[in-house]
Amino acid sequence: MRQIWAVLLLAATVAGCAIDDSGPVRSVWRPQPAKSTYSSVVYVTDREADASFPGGFATRWAGKPSCGTAEAIVPPAMAPGEVPQYGYVAKSHPVACTSPGKAKLAGAIALIEAEAAAKHCRSVFLFVHGFHTGFDGAVLRAAQVAQDAQTGCVTAAFSWSAEINVDRYVSDLEHSDYAEPLLAEFLRELAESRLRVTVLGHSLGSRLTLMTLSGLGQSREPPPQGFIDELVLAGADVGVEPKNNDFLKLMAGAAPFAKRTTIYASTYDTVLEISRREHGGVKRLGTSTDFTFKPDDSSHVVDVIDASGARADSLDHSYYAMSPEAMNDMTLALAGVSLQTRLKPGKEWPATLTCGPACAGKMRLQTPDTRSPRFITRFILHVLPIIPLVR
Repeated sequence: MRQIWAVLLLAATVAGCAIDDSGPVRSVWRPQPAKSTYSSVVYVTDREADASFPGGFATRWAGKPSCGTAEAIVPPAMAPGEVPQYGYVAKSHPVACTSPGKAKLAGAIALIEAEAAAKHCRSVFLFVHGFHTGFDGAVLRAAQVAQDAQTGCVTAAFSWSAEINVDRYVSDLEHSDYAEPLLAEFLRELAESRLRVTVLGHSLGSRLTLMTLSGLGQSREPPPQGFIDELVLAGADVGVEPKNNDFLKLMAGAAPFAKRTTIYASTYDTVLEISRREHGGVKRLGTSTDFTFKPDDSSHVVDVIDASGARADSLDHSYYAMSPEAMNDMTLALAGVSLQTRLKPGKEWPATLTCGPACAGKMRLQTPDTRSPRFITRFILHVLPIIPLVR
């Protein structure tokens, strides 16, 4: 196992890049005049409070929730030759998650409702991050996606106790499981708020989100069906083994709670290729572009989009937030625009998807050129086969 993550660590070092959300966060757009944006992000986290860490929370699991708002500063996309600018969390403002006689996360819900009222809107965008992500990375990515995708109302981040060491994948996997009860409570209280809810889960965050929603369906009093308007799963680290397909079982339980689920997958997602090796060769959902899922109830839709053409970091795991093409399409998906509408340009957007005669309903991101793997991707995919498979 350490051999495999050593390959990933070496590749990251050679690339000089971050693996995931905790790395440099910038907008994919560069407005004129180019300037940073300031966003307030409501957070719920199970991390230990620690002022020595960016944003005020450590990588350690606390076993209890913390709530509040964080001020996120996100710089614009870089111009050629420009000195790099990096996003950062300027300050966090904690509040009590609950008080006697109130729901467990009433403090966070009150912050969301107050901000929605101040902005004269009734919706919240929730981001659930993946592995190798600190608290500040989660808040910054939530703010960046909300800004770039023009979600327009309240932004929230659920930050579980992932570490910031690339070789601590198994620890992150374990800690994501610990976070499930807290995320379940957060989603339940969001459903009770009657706000329009949209959710984006990335990597292990997609797995956590699917597990949580599926578990809610088996609870004594599940939340109402369809309380999530748009659920997006990007680079999902969930097994799709043909004989024991975890995704199909989890999605069957989760689908009723989302009016539509959009899955972005890339065959060049190198982090998920390494995860496949960690899981004994079981293919991951986030690299699978050749499947369909039809919910039992036709009022719940599951769309699959091939995002292999979207460029991102050198390991191609964060394309959902770093590719302008992916961001263009996700903007429309979160706004509820249908697949068929996104195949053609509208008055205010370009065509974001393509599906040729031989496509047979398989949607692909509209990208400028046919893409081939870059050096780091080719390096890892060539080295992995010579490492014994973990079983």
